[in-house]
Formats: sequence, C-alpha cells, structure tokens
Amino acid sequence: MSVAEAQYFALLRSALWDIPVSIEGEVEWNTVMKIAKHHTTSVLLSGVASQMTENKRPSDSMLDEMQSVMRLNLINHLKQKLILVSAVKLLREHDIEPVLLKGFGLAMLYPNPNLRQFGDIDLYVGLNNFHEACKLLRMLPGGYNWREEGDTGKHYNIEFGPYPMEIHRVSVDLLDPKEAAIYESIEREGLLEKAQRVDFEGFELSIPSKEFVVFFTFFHAWHHFLTTGVGWRQISDVAVTLHTYHGQLDCDKLYQWLAAMHLLKPWQAFGCLIVDHLGLPETEMPFRKISNRRRARKLYDRIMAEGNFRRPNHFKRNKPQGTMMRKLHAFIGIFVDFFQLADVFPGQALREMHTALKAGLRKKIQKNCFF
Repeated sequence: MSVAEAQYFALLRSALWDIPVSIEGEVEWNTVMKIAKHHTTSVLLSGVASQMTENKRPSDSMLDEMQSVMRLNLINHLKQKLILVSAVKLLREHDIEPVLLKGFGLAMLYPNPNLRQFGDIDLYVGLNNFHEACKLLRMLPGGYNWREEGDTGKHYNIEFGPYPMEIHRVSVDLLDPKEAAIYESIEREGLLEKAQRVDFEGFELSIPSKEFVVFFTFFHAWHHFLTTGVGWRQISDVAVTLHTYHGQLDCDKLYQWLAAMHLLKPWQAFGCLIVDHLGLPETEMPFRKISNRRRARKLYDRIMAEGNFRRPNHFKRNKPQGTMMRKLHAFIGIFVDFFQLADVFPGQALREMHTALKAGLRKKIQKNCFF
C-alpha cells in the first residue's frame, strides 16, 4: 500500500466513523483526492479535510474546490428530498407504499448524510403496483421519460429535471431462473413482509428490513464488481450498514441468504477489506474468515485499479457488425469475463460463466416501453 493510499483510508475512516484523523507527515492531497474521485468518496473526504488543523489541510485553492463540491452535493440532496417526499405522498394517495432502496436510505446511516454521494432515487413498488406507480409518477412536475427505452425490465427510468428516479418492479434482475426464484423469496420477505418504517427528517418512509439492507447493499456491490467495477463508496455502504445494525441483525437469516445466493466467499473476502482498511470492528463483521486474506489482497488490487463503475472494457464497447459476428463476440466476452473473475473467485467465475452461456442460448425477450 502506498503512502497516499494509507492516507486515503485514514481520511475515509474518519468520515465513516466520525473520529479524529491521524496522519503523520504531509498529506499527499493531489493523489489522495484522485483516489477519492475514482471511488466516489471525494465529498466524504472533503468534509474531513475542512475540519483538519491548518498544517494538515490542503491548499486554499483545493479547499475552496472541496467546499464547492460539498455545497453542490448538499443542494442536490435537498432537491432530491423534495422529489422523494412528493413522490411517496402521491403514491400513498393511491394506496401504493413504496420502499426506498440504496441512495437516501444508506445516506441516512452515515454520520453526516449530506456527504454521501449518489445519483438517483430508487423506489421499489413491486410487480402488482408497477404500471400504476409509473403512470402516477410521470404526473409529477418535470417528469418525463429520459431514455429511448424507459422500461429496462428491472425498473422504469424517469427524470425530474436533472434528477433521475428508478421505479423498481424488482430490486434485482437475475439470469438464472433457479437463483431468481431463491432471490424472489428473499425480496418478498425483506421488502414486503418485514419492511421497516423510519423517520426521514419528520417524514415517515418505508425501507427494507435490516437484514435485507445489509444483504442487498452487499449484493449490489458484488453485482458491480462483476460488471462495471466496484469502488470504496459501495464497500463503505456495507460497512456502515453493519455498524448501524450491529446487535440487531438476525445473523442466521443473513447467513442463510448469503449461502443460498453463493455469496459467502465473496462476503468473507470483502469482510477482510472492510475490517482491515475501513476499520469496522471485527466483532461487527459476521462470518469473517482470516483465511480469506490472500484472496482479499487480490480483491484489493482489483478495486483500487477499477474504481466505482470505472472498469475499462474495450472488448464490450467495440462490437462488430452482423448477427453472427456479434454472437461470436458475445460468446468470447463470456470467457474474457470468466478469466478476469477467476483470478480472485474461481468458483463464482464458473457459476457466472455457466449462467451466461445458458442465458445466451435462451431466446431474448424484447422489453417494451409501457408508455
């Protein structure tokens, strides 16, 4: 680990746990903030930098830039809060109770919620209420279909000015039918049967059960590790959920869900990083195994190189023309993904390749916009 990386984690731990930061020597601010930007944690670190002693702070010009970024993030949060509350009120008027996913729900768990960056609002409404909810939310001021194909299958995309919202019929779209059936029962319990009500600055919101918040936050991070690259913001989310709900979780249920979705080894490898680099107490990291440290070191290198949604993939971008060539290209891509993942998680790589090959043989279902 380089000096700048060690300083980055010292600052990130300070932001996550609201503790004093201890860094010896001069802070390599330029390099540290490049890392933070790569992992979508620059606002978190800016909040810490503004409170440091004068001899440890960045230059005045960099500090001004940090303050500007923090103000912009705060303004975005305030505007998105208004949209969120308006949307929930409208849905409730029509007997639809949405469940808040990710974003705001996770930000509330941070010491300073306004420093956690996120891009959109995610509302789960379920299959039965999906079409009605989409029609209603398009009636809010500023709402319009912001993509050529609004319905992705998993959610409908709508945008209020520059602020996007995803209306979910399902929280995850899985290729493997057996895995999808298992996940459906987990989703039903966590989002419908045992959703919890929380105070959101004087307004009551529904969020998933505590176990589902932890499980889904990790599952979402794992999905991005498999596809576009995962950063320390998403891994920090997992750490913060575990810290917030420590002593309140049904760990047997959480273990059951992780095992059923073949996620125990990834969980344990990420757990080593969460404890060693983010500073979560070992007692708050369930099912952690020291034997996964070697795997965790490889995982660390991948995370640092790729960052949050920043995995370079020239292979997938440069698709050839023609049906047969595109199929061959996609087939080769499955094996490229396999070798990338197999270096860290060989068992999971085999499973993902098998699922991708089977899905490729099935006829693709055309997803149509409902509006």
